[in-house]
Amino acid sequence: MKTYIKIRLIIVLSLTLMIMNNGCTKNFEELNTPPNLVTESLINVDLILTRVQYLSIVTGNPNGVGTIGNYCGYSTSCSNRPFQSGDDPGVWNAAYGSYVNNLSEIIRLTKDDPDLVNKKAIARIMKVWAFSKVTDTYGDIPYSESCLPQDQAVYRPKYDTQESIYTDFFKELKEAAAELDVSKESFGSADLIYGGDVVKWKKFANSLRLRLALRIRYADAALAKANMSDLTEADLITSREDDAFINTSTDYVDNQNPLYNRIVNNGGQGETGCWNVGKTLLDIMKDNSDPRIGIFADTAKATWIAEYDTSFGYRGHPVLGYVPVENKYPYGARSCSEWTPLWFVPVIERPVLRCSEVYFALAEAALFNIKGTPADANAYYQAGVDKAIEWAQDFYDACEPQMYETIQLYNDSTWTVDAYNEYMNFKKITQSKIDAFKALPVYTLSGSEEEQLEQIMNQKIIALFPLEYQGWAEWRRTGYPRVLVGPDNDHLAGVSPRRKMWPNNEQSVNSDSYAEALTRLNHVDNELAKVWWDANPNAPHQHPGTVEWRDQPWVGAKK
Repeated sequence: MKTYIKIRLIIVLSLTLMIMNNGCTKNFEELNTPPNLVTESLINVDLILTRVQYLSIVTGNPNGVGTIGNYCGYSTSCSNRPFQSGDDPGVWNAAYGSYVNNLSEIIRLTKDDPDLVNKKAIARIMKVWAFSKVTDTYGDIPYSESCLPQDQAVYRPKYDTQESIYTDFFKELKEAAAELDVSKESFGSADLIYGGDVVKWKKFANSLRLRLALRIRYADAALAKANMSDLTEADLITSREDDAFINTSTDYVDNQNPLYNRIVNNGGQGETGCWNVGKTLLDIMKDNSDPRIGIFADTAKATWIAEYDTSFGYRGHPVLGYVPVENKYPYGARSCSEWTPLWFVPVIERPVLRCSEVYFALAEAALFNIKGTPADANAYYQAGVDKAIEWAQDFYDACEPQMYETIQLYNDSTWTVDAYNEYMNFKKITQSKIDAFKALPVYTLSGSEEEQLEQIMNQKIIALFPLEYQGWAEWRRTGYPRVLVGPDNDHLAGVSPRRKMWPNNEQSVNSDSYAEALTRLNHVDNELAKVWWDANPNAPHQHPGTVEWRDQPWVGAKK
């Protein structure tokens, strides 16, 4: 049973010291202590960890339907501008403003107490996780000179190279995992992921190291191999019980699923209908009779003019941004699949790292002789598929009891009890559906080395959802999945970004370091420059499809 959020996460770290005696000088030291001073003895590192986990995972983790999800084929939205150029400071500001600075403070406050070694180690592991998203988004970033104690603060920190940052990631994860000690105090219920279970945290540290080592394999195969060679299945997250995630909760409005809250705040109108399932993700499942397809998508809801064929079934939406209206005609009027309401219930899993990802990583590592041999790849691949299906079944079971209440928010009179029961039975993943899927070629690796890699990545992209930043990283790294993008009139002309631009204010507040880092990008900060690990010369791979075009709405738009 995962730890639910059971406390209100409005954490006050600034406490006022009350001075009771104002009339004499016998308490001189007290009287000369600023009443708003926060001393170390007043700081509760447990509350700091809780707040960081809540902000970074419950509210800060992606929902899979954001702009980043376009690049790996997850989703599109009504207001889509995925190829618009400009700084995108969200990941940067959240990490430096809320996550890594607080995790650094936990490390500082616990580093000299051997009884608190587990708290220090867990903070080190989480700090690597938080920083990895920042460097994977922007490339070179302030790292070694950032988030230091106040007396050591560097106000214009240098930008470390991504290569040096990753090298330190591996050191931190190895050391932190070795520090974890089951005999010492841990965070307990303040840890919303594992309840302070140090055995599970060690598996998470090793699994995160596996993720990051695989990420760099095209840039430095030797370093990647060195950081996988000591890992065994016993060291890793290989079961659903060890998956890293936080369940949202109904104890407080802000602790509920953010997507559910958006429906509530919007009066039940327009939210699910504004997001379409990406053609890439949906086609991978539809073409292989995947039993999970109903967990992600509904069949198209088009109800427009009767003389046109409205039986679109499962129909994904290609990535279309700032394009001529004629390019959008064939995909409008709810003729594409929308996300199922299962994703909009109040209590939902907010993932960090799942066992299915671990098995797909092991499959790729074996296929390319990085860890194991090609003969091992298929067993790992099938284990990854099995675990991903198991997660989908668990997801359905957790969401189903909440669904009827959620769909009442839509104010849709067609949702009768009978219609609801029929709908949920259609979505349920039965054993017969699973057996039929496993009998298909998709369940067994075959073909060339590259064709097997594509099989692995196509299944991995499904298993990673809704972690769109991870999906984007895998697409950049391997070139898979093949994402269908339409013609675009925006700044990037339909070419998906390989990184995000540094925040604009860095040019003024940290100008010298910014300028030095800019020399490593040939003096141009742009989204098409590649980060260090993005070194696969064949990525991305061209999508074989085409985007429909109409000179009039819906003419000839039959499926």
